[in-house]
Amino acid sequence: MALNGIDIASWQSGINLTKVPCDFVIVKATEGVGYVNPAWNAQMSGAARAGKLLGAYHYASGGNAIKEADHFLNTFNPYKGKAIPVLDWESGGNAAWGDGSWVRQWVNRIHERIGIWPFVYVQSSAISQIPEDVRKNCGLWVAQYANYTPTGYQSTPWNEGAYSCAMRQYTSSGQLAGWNGSLDLNKFYGDRAAWQAYATGGKTTTTTKPTTNTSLIEGVISDMKATHILFQYSGAICVANVLAGTWRAFHDPEDQKDTINVLKQSGAKVVEWGALRGKPGQNKVENPDAFGIRIDK
Repeated sequence: MALNGIDIASWQSGINLTKVPCDFVIVKATEGVGYVNPAWNAQMSGAARAGKLLGAYHYASGGNAIKEADHFLNTFNPYKGKAIPVLDWESGGNAAWGDGSWVRQWVNRIHERIGIWPFVYVQSSAISQIPEDVRKNCGLWVAQYANYTPTGYQSTPWNEGAYSCAMRQYTSSGQLAGWNGSLDLNKFYGDRAAWQAYATGGKTTTTTKPTTNTSLIEGVISDMKATHILFQYSGAICVANVLAGTWRAFHDPEDQKDTINVLKQSGAKVVEWGALRGKPGQNKVENPDAFGIRIDK
């Protein structure tokens, strides 16, 4: 399963998000150390009232990374735990462009203060600027366009699967009902529970292009018996995100407890593999890759 959504800024002031079809909305919050999107409050509250999943981004100016992170959090704070924080890493107006250490400082500051790893938005040609440790901790939101032809949502964006990412922006020329103008369109590789886990600091993550082998998990997807499956492999307890086609092992009991709590609070259906098969207690899986791609940190 994947979600479709948009990202907006002051250019979209006045947008009525009850009229625009989207699963999620990511709103520009801040830029540099002083700018705040004048439409921020209206756009975020409007998205929340419309029942959309939420995200908020900071556009990097490349000054002092700590001050920019703090400026973002001063604005973002009311939505902590409710929206995914994002660093928008682009070349325009960014004095630190090309300096991956700046990105590291910014995301580490966010995590230090609120305990949540942000997403990092970056064009596909600059993924290498993002340090490996940042990519390990943070979801990547990658931008790559095939062209600038007006389009609606796409189920299989151009060049999908060429790189690993949590979300893909595939056009800035999106045309959707309810808005008389262009919109950035995005595909998130996960379900609502996965989105909420990112927003709350849960450990569930996603990667591109779900590859779940439905024949090996006995119809779990088709009849929606579960969105997440707990199983055992090589002595570890693991969780599979059925709809996203990913799985990972828990590092410790607290990790397991926290993640399951986040998922259940988000409405996920978490079931043991043995229970699904009608064989309680028999949770061992010989080939966990049947659930999809391993994304263990």
